[in-house]
Amino acid sequence: MIVQREVLMDKKMFIVKNDEIQDALLNSTRQYLTGKLALPQELNYFEDDKLEIGITSYSDASAEMPHYHTKAHEYQFLVSGVTEYLDLDTGETYRFEQGDFYVTPPGIKYAQRSLPGTTIFFIKSPGGNDKVSIETTQEVREWMNQQVK
Repeated sequence: MIVQREVLMDKKMFIVKNDEIQDALLNSTRQYLTGKLALPQELNYFEDDKLEIGITSYSDASAEMPHYHTKAHEYQFLVSGVTEYLDLDTGETYRFEQGDFYVTPPGIKYAQRSLPGTTIFFIKSPGGNDKVSIETTQEVREWMNQQVK
C-alpha cells in the first residue's frame, strides 16, 4: 500500500514504528524516512527538502549501478552485513562491515555490491535527486557480478 507523505505542523511528533519499516522493506530495498521525494513509496515519511534519511536493506546479494552525486554528501552506517564500493576513478575497492561508518562526498564515481542481509542507514545532505548514472564498462560489470567475500 502506498501512503502519502505527512506534512507536520510545529509541536507534533512524527513517528514511524519498526514494524512499519520492516514491512515496507519486504517490498522494496530502499525506504526514506525523510526527504522531498518525487516518487511515492510504501512507507510514510516526513517531508524535508534539506536532507534525506533512509534505510537500504538487501535480502539477496545485490549490486548498485555505477553513479555519483553532484551535490550530496552521503553519510552511511552499516547496520548489518557487508558492502563493497568500487571507486571508478582510482580502481580501489572499499569494504565496509557491520558497525562501520563512511562518507561518500559529491563527485565520487562508484559501483556497489552487497551480501544478503546487508542493511544501511543513510543520510544525504543536501536532499534532492542529484544522482547521475554512469555508463557501465565490461570491467565494472565483472566486478559487480563477483560475490562479496
